[in-house]
Amino acid sequence: MADEAVTLRGINWRETFPFTHLFRAFRVAVHPSKLILALTALGCLWCGGLILDAIWLESYEVTTEQTYQLSGDYPSYAAGAEHLVHVPGVFHTFFDYEVQQANDVLMFRGGPWGMCDSTWRFVAWGPLWLWSHHWFFALLYTAWFLLIWSLFGGAISRIAAVHVARDEKISVRHAVSFSANKVLSFIFAPIIPVFIIFVIGAIMGAVATVLLHIPYVGPFILGLSFFLALLGGCIITLVLLGTLGGFNLMYPTVAVEGSDSFDAISRSFSYVFARPWRMLWYTFVAIVYGAICYLFVRFFVWLVLAATWFFVSWFLGGTHVNQPAEVWPHIWPRPVDPLAPLAYTPQYDLLKGTEAAAAGLVVWWTYLVIGLIGAFAISFYFSANTIIYFLMRREVDATELDDVYVEETEEDLEPGAVAPAGTAVAVETTTVRVYESSEPASGGATDPAPATEPTPPPTSPPPAGGV
Repeated sequence: MADEAVTLRGINWRETFPFTHLFRAFRVAVHPSKLILALTALGCLWCGGLILDAIWLESYEVTTEQTYQLSGDYPSYAAGAEHLVHVPGVFHTFFDYEVQQANDVLMFRGGPWGMCDSTWRFVAWGPLWLWSHHWFFALLYTAWFLLIWSLFGGAISRIAAVHVARDEKISVRHAVSFSANKVLSFIFAPIIPVFIIFVIGAIMGAVATVLLHIPYVGPFILGLSFFLALLGGCIITLVLLGTLGGFNLMYPTVAVEGSDSFDAISRSFSYVFARPWRMLWYTFVAIVYGAICYLFVRFFVWLVLAATWFFVSWFLGGTHVNQPAEVWPHIWPRPVDPLAPLAYTPQYDLLKGTEAAAAGLVVWWTYLVIGLIGAFAISFYFSANTIIYFLMRREVDATELDDVYVEETEEDLEPGAVAPAGTAVAVETTTVRVYESSEPASGGATDPAPATEPTPPPTSPPPAGGV
């Protein structure tokens, strides 16, 4: 029998190379519902920080010395105390620093080493500076951040989960309702591992302190049971590595499975320790692809602003004194460089009453458009990590990508429809009792049919020999 030729008609790239699923993250992230939620979260975080800055006591604000410590620049203070002037705004200082480091990473400034340095500053140095110099401010803002991040981040993850698994889009109201019901799970998922680390560390420190204060016997007991301290250090290390590696999977776990914080911790730790290199590869692809998408979105926003500025000022004429062409650049400076910061401050001192009001309104609308860049970054973060969770779950648990928790009520089902297997359906049953009256119907009508008496149950025959 002659060999038949086999024609290759196509390759399923997503099955052959699972990481290509991550290239769906851009299309998922730019959906309007996710951008609205992310922009709202960004606005809440910004407003919360500004409120804390407004009510903060002047004696606890940022000093010039602290700003130098944050930037890593330590000038000499030969002149003494006149250099330690107060710089208002703890949140403003911290937020500007974090945004600068994030832009340096996403725009590949300073080469590979510069990107690593900016990443370290964004992830560790900035938060450590905030907690070391303004710990109470950091405590309040962290609580606010966790609440907003859990509520809106959980909603974005929920929309992304349904979108990726079933290619369906749920409303913002349903997503926020789901996130509100699971908000405690979202909040405590990253907190519980940190709490475990601190509890074990505190117990180790307390026991060691007590034993070392006991003369003669205490140090000997400490040395004899030191293996327990090493065991505690091993547990702390495992929990720390699992938290750092699986933190990005905790919110998608709750959003996809509809579970609680303990399941989120269990699954994220299990997937990271079972397939660590696969997790690193997916994370690397998501970061590189996300940076490229971020540059595209940033350039798109810059182009929108530049085109708007150009056409608004097209017919303004020459730059004479007190003419619109001379006033307009003070209201909104021209966006020239796409790589330069897009934020700006109007020159209010050169503007009069209504012109200053117009500048304030232009700033509001312009910053709303600029905020879409940050909103996209937040939306992409949750969308990409949701896809990574689906891929890791299929790799470890052999669960298909279209398996997602869906909670429906009876109102969501069409008449006569049957709920799919595994779907939670809330059905309310009503018991109806009919009572028959012995009185004849009014008007001498035909008597109702007598009610049928129930048939008595069959009785068993008496035993043999019985009376």
